[in-house]
Amino acid sequence: MNRAEKILTVGIAAVSSLFLPACGTTVSGPELAELSPLVSTPFVLTSVSYLADYTQEGALPFTCEVRMRSNGLIRRDYVWKDEEGKEKKVTIVVNGDKAVKIEDGKVTVIDGSATEMTRFFAGLVFTPDTLVSSADESVRTAPDGSSVYVYGVRLNGVPGVDSCVLNVDPKSRLWTGLMVRMKGGTETASTFTEYKTFSGVTYPSRIVSSNGDGAPAICIIRDVKINPELPDELFRLSNPNG
Repeated sequence: MNRAEKILTVGIAAVSSLFLPACGTTVSGPELAELSPLVSTPFVLTSVSYLADYTQEGALPFTCEVRMRSNGLIRRDYVWKDEEGKEKKVTIVVNGDKAVKIEDGKVTVIDGSATEMTRFFAGLVFTPDTLVSSADESVRTAPDGSSVYVYGVRLNGVPGVDSCVLNVDPKSRLWTGLMVRMKGGTETASTFTEYKTFSGVTYPSRIVSSNGDGAPAICIIRDVKINPELPDELFRLSNPNG
């Protein structure tokens, strides 16, 4: 995995204690989305943007501004300071089945499991009922003795994604973990904690992340905007600043 793929993956993949589900009650995709959406909202989501701070052992801290629209447009702006204190910036734009990295005015086409996972995660935020065909529900006991709902999820032919397992808190119905296996064999997972309410929408503010390559990263999400105006210009597959 190259540097662009690593930086794209950070924040959407996390090491967690997930469980292999046993077949139990089966729910449909729309039922699962209604019972346990990743983002709890009383209205239709059309766009989301948020600012997040990332720290990772052995790596420089950075900030990422994420902007997503329900039609599959995604932009991630990463900003950090190098060892000499010089500000650096990388922009990743995902538009349909194409993705580019923009750095120092240079545009590079990228692809692979990281971009597929990014598209999949955005779909879970906006349209989970269209991605999931059904899920087998079981109840398991976590290491701390608490109960957790576990869903073995079947997908509607999502490109690049083989399977996933979802953990949900039985009381709040909020997600606590997600394990995804890509068709190339890469496994990613996410833990979601410290949910907060932003503009009437419940959203996780802490994600501990890793793709199995290096130390886990800690993502602290702040300044979430719900249904902001995000112009098409932000998602051009060329340098949006030039």
